[in-house]
Amino acid sequence: MRTAVLLAAGEGRRLGGRKPLVGLRGRPLAWYPVSVLHLLGVVEFIVVTRGQLARELRRLVEEVAGPGSAQVVVNSEPWRENGWSLILGLEEACSGSPCSTMVSMSDHVYSPRLAARLLYFQGPRGYLVGCDREPQFIDTGEATRVSAVGGVVTRMSKRLRHWFCADTGVHRVERLPPGILEEAARTGGEWPVARLAGLVSSLGSIGLAWTVDVTGLPWTEVDTPEDLREAEEGERSRVVDEVLSWLHG
Repeated sequence: MRTAVLLAAGEGRRLGGRKPLVGLRGRPLAWYPVSVLHLLGVVEFIVVTRGQLARELRRLVEEVAGPGSAQVVVNSEPWRENGWSLILGLEEACSGSPCSTMVSMSDHVYSPRLAARLLYFQGPRGYLVGCDREPQFIDTGEATRVSAVGGVVTRMSKRLRHWFCADTGVHRVERLPPGILEEAARTGGEWPVARLAGLVSSLGSIGLAWTVDVTGLPWTEVDTPEDLREAEEGERSRVVDEVLSWLHG
């Protein structure tokens, strides 16, 4: 798979408003997912972000993946949430046709082994969510949780009391019909707000969102200064160590 959509339009207030560019071990946070996906063969990144971060994120991607590897899509309405960013990114990546692409949050750090599980998954088409049944390196109270039956997503939300797995923030789109994401967002009950969790829940209700089990493969997310400290020198640093061992060989 040659393409990935990187979602980087969130305001990230708890980390000073420039979360994708916050330093972790001397590298911007977004450097980690970009570098992992490039290691696995991605050569084109659709970066959906706010205008004030566009230039720096383009430069970051091109330093990793080479000149011309970044297409920046500016989300001028970040209040519409990350599902809207995904819609914008897939419009650019797929040009109105069914296509295959990876999707990553810019504030998640994950092992290449985890991304590879999504990349090489052989199964149903649709929206595939990397799901961890026993997350070790996150605060599950902050996590987006997923309920599923027979692998089909039934609901995705931070507020689920009973859940099957945690969303790792690493996804894959496999030949979704054109327009289906916006249609799912419109039926999610919050339009014009389009939260990604609600969008995926709507896709699951029509059998187009599936879980891919990545339990046991290291990942973490960085939302707060405490998360960042943990990733620098605490328990979550084990994830960063593994990623860097792959990237620096």
